Amino acid sequence: MKSDVPGKIDVVCVGASLVDLTFQCKAPPIQHTSNPAVLHKSPGGVMRNIAHHLAQLDCSVELITAFGNDPDGKWLEQVCTDAGIGLNHIHKTESPTGTYSSILNPDGDLFVGVAASSTEESITIDVLAKRIDVLRKAKVLLADCNLSFETLRWLMSFCETENIPLIIETVSVPKAIRLEKALPGKVLLIKPNRDELEVFGGDTNAYYSSDERITWLHSRGVQYVWMSAFENGSVFSDGNKQVSIPAPKINVRDTTGAGDAALAGWIWAYLQGLPPLICIQYGHAAAGAILETNGAIRPDFSISVLKQYLNP
Repeated sequence: MKSDVPGKIDVVCVGASLVDLTFQCKAPPIQHTSNPAVLHKSPGGVMRNIAHHLAQLDCSVELITAFGNDPDGKWLEQVCTDAGIGLNHIHKTESPTGTYSSILNPDGDLFVGVAASSTEESITIDVLAKRIDVLRKAKVLLADCNLSFETLRWLMSFCETENIPLIIETVSVPKAIRLEKALPGKVLLIKPNRDELEVFGGDTNAYYSSDERITWLHSRGVQYVWMSAFENGSVFSDGNKQVSIPAPKINVRDTTGAGDAALAGWIWAYLQGLPPLICIQYGHAAAGAILETNGAIRPDFSISVLKQYLNP
């Protein structure tokens, strides 16, 4: 669905673009030694992945990200261009293009992942202020916690002033702390997993239930909290009630990028004017489609593929 409002862009995405190196072990990985594995290289980065999925779903997308002036950066630019992602406002840096390396168990589940990226230092408030015209065109503005907490806070203020729905992807436990520091602010949706949720609500050494942490997020300006529970599905809260949604039954090949796809599916449905809980069904469907492929991107992903994975 291309934007039907003159000058408007369905989604402006702000955050990381990386090269993904996925090592899938042939046997359960053992620490402190070499493990035989199969290597798969693919385009990655939370924000780049979501932008890619959205472009495959026929959304108009503009990506504000950092690319290094190196072969990996040029490769990622070409991948994004081929996918139909707008790159008119990227930021070029002399730092190397970011890389995410993951080690998977034989069943495709993540054992450990590491990221080397200069996104926090590259996509600053000053960089975004120079791109304010394109930010204003967004029907939905999407950011990830690869940004600094100061930049996240600036985006929250900007979106509230401009009345633009803001969605924030927490990315990981250490990076979700940046959003915790940036709040309060007006946010349409965040999508932490259970571990990431633990950073919200004050003292991380104290015991607070998931319900209490979700309540804290609502009190700090977050309208919807969508917590991923992996194979157990997810929990959605609108501040009045919580609903558990089971995960679709699929054959998992690789878990890389499934959460990114889920958020893209939710946003696509939201842009169609569907209710938030129905949007989650589309999010689960998108994740299911990605879980059955290697890497974070499924080449044949489309609206028709998305609908094939909807639970009957």
